[in-house]
Amino acid sequence: MRDILLRDAKEIGSTIKNLRSELKITQEELANFTGLSRIGVVKLEKEENDLKLSSLIKIANLLGFEIVLRRRGHK
Repeated sequence: MRDILLRDAKEIGSTIKNLRSELKITQEELANFTGLSRIGVVKLEKEENDLKLSSLIKIANLLGFEIVLRRRGHK
């Protein structure tokens, strides 16, 4: 899978929505996996809701990604 660079919080919701759609995961399935409500997932994907770090980690795992902190300019 490709790396995805997220430069700000606004990109997180749309990226999650795109990846979820690619993997054919429903909003309901994502909600059940993370403990969010389906409405919470809708708001997240529309960038209307802040996301707890623990939920972001669960979503990343479900979508097949890991969260890595890296100094800018380093690979």
